[in-house]
Amino acid sequence: MTPNFSLCYAFPLMMIPSVGDTNSASFWFEKGNELCNSGMIEEALKAYDHALSIDKTLVDVWNNKGIALASMDKYDEALRCFEEALKLSPRHAYTINNKGMILAQQKKYEAALRCFDAAIEVDAYFAGAWYNKSHAMSCLGRGREAKAAMKTAKALDPYVGGCRRR
Repeated sequence: MTPNFSLCYAFPLMMIPSVGDTNSASFWFEKGNELCNSGMIEEALKAYDHALSIDKTLVDVWNNKGIALASMDKYDEALRCFEEALKLSPRHAYTINNKGMILAQQKKYEAALRCFDAAIEVDAYFAGAWYNKSHAMSCLGRGREAKAAMKTAKALDPYVGGCRRR
């Protein structure tokens, strides 16, 4: 059984785009989030791509595009998005965690664990990263450490198991 690693959105997906400037990257980012939240992943990807055509420096667009691709099991493409985001912001904890999640899905648990540790180094209170660290350790046969990481995750957030509520 594959552990349930947690994807973490940079911003809530329940954002409804304003009726304002449809030529702004932020409009298309919000539209992509709305579409993604509605389960319209292909359309969300188009909106994220449009946002990036306006401004390629938006870390959260790259991150959320990667999450959308990961939801379609397009892990290599998702990794490329996370790498683009990390070029722009190397200490973006959500993106580091999401990169780790993809590596874990590919059963690259040591590399995934390095990502989860890096996300925790940026934000020691990031329950989702502790949760994912616990599962990666478990997959590596490090049960005692996995339990300790899960205990930390639960202490930080008793409802840990995902980060989508952000």
